[in-house]
Amino acid sequence: MTETPLPGLPSAWLLGSPGRVRRVVLASAAVAPPGTGAAQHRAGRDAVGAALRRAGSPVTSVGRAYSGAPVCPAGFPASVTHSTALAVAAVAPGARGVGVDLEPRCPDLGLHRFLLDERERAEVWPRGDPPGLRRLFAAKEAAFKALSDGVDAHGGLFWRVRLGLRDGRLWAWAGDRYALVGELAAPAFALAVAVTLTHNQKFGVPEKLGLGLLIAPSGP
Repeated sequence: MTETPLPGLPSAWLLGSPGRVRRVVLASAAVAPPGTGAAQHRAGRDAVGAALRRAGSPVTSVGRAYSGAPVCPAGFPASVTHSTALAVAAVAPGARGVGVDLEPRCPDLGLHRFLLDERERAEVWPRGDPPGLRRLFAAKEAAFKALSDGVDAHGGLFWRVRLGLRDGRLWAWAGDRYALVGELAAPAFALAVAVTLTHNQKFGVPEKLGLGLLIAPSGP
């Protein structure tokens, strides 16, 4: 595997607060040119394997579900996102679910009409700017993956996952399932990681836990 660090990409994120931290380990892998679908999937498997090693998993080989999601060892949920050049994987040891999404390009502004409802546009996209829409697109994609067991609520459509702010933190939900979302925005990309904390955990509980987002320094 050839790892290609993305400028500004951390090796791990810590979602939570001291004593109540959920670690999310990240790894990336270059996609062999010309970036075919098969090459992207190979790079994705390599990135997941690297993230599993960093997370301490005794098993680093992964399978692939019918949906395309990685099938990983118990206790080490993983998610992967890829483009024609790069794959990025996230592993969250002990979490119920995890999702990651990397968006290198800003979407067409018209996308907001079905990506965001009226409340979301006012609450999480008040500036109406293209980089902000890219950031929220990544957040919804990551949350959709983390909330993959909520098909009854989102119907398998990522834009039906809702976003909202609580004490300055970005949350996502589908029905009665909630996930905390961490974001990293740079001029060249928007990256989002979402972690499902517990089943049926709602805003009141995370608020009492004082959950926030910390970014760990890059490293092995």
